[in-house]
Amino acid sequence: MRRHFFTADDIYQLINKQNASVLLIGPDDIITPQAEDLAIKLGLRVIRENGTQDSVSKQIQPDFHKLPSQFLPPLIVVRGSQVVLEKFGSDTSEQNANTHLKDVITSSDRSPMAAGYMTLDKGNFSWTLSYDEIDIILEGELEIRRGLDVVQGGVGDVIYIPKGSSVVFSTPGKVRFVYVTYPAEWQGK
Repeated sequence: MRRHFFTADDIYQLINKQNASVLLIGPDDIITPQAEDLAIKLGLRVIRENGTQDSVSKQIQPDFHKLPSQFLPPLIVVRGSQVVLEKFGSDTSEQNANTHLKDVITSSDRSPMAAGYMTLDKGNFSWTLSYDEIDIILEGELEIRRGLDVVQGGVGDVIYIPKGSSVVFSTPGKVRFVYVTYPAEWQGK
């Protein structure tokens, strides 16, 4: 059996070129201390074939503020005027609003959060969140109802919805807002 030797450069290549989140190594493979440190900082989980997790897998959240800039995810700008929203939801029994959205920042961008644009047109829809969400209203009015709790927001307002909430989004006219979710995989992809 061939033995592999993993360096910090190997870890960098796995994360930045292959977008890896897990490295499976053999029981006799070697990973340098520098490579372990980098894996911890970048959130790469290292698992040995015998089923044990190396110390590098214990810290899954990347500590980006301690990294040299060449190891950070890229800066990304999304031009809102160029975003084309897509129809969201197909079950009209749960939704009577014309709803469109588009994720613009996702985990594929190496982000632990997601962001996107959403519109509702005269109506409402129900949703249960398995993630935390912040909505920033760009146009119109948005009402969010959770049981007896009701919040309303207008242009420039920010609304926080905690994980586990079953809510009803509604608008009397048309509303356009930006959503930010944590974690990024809000749709359970």
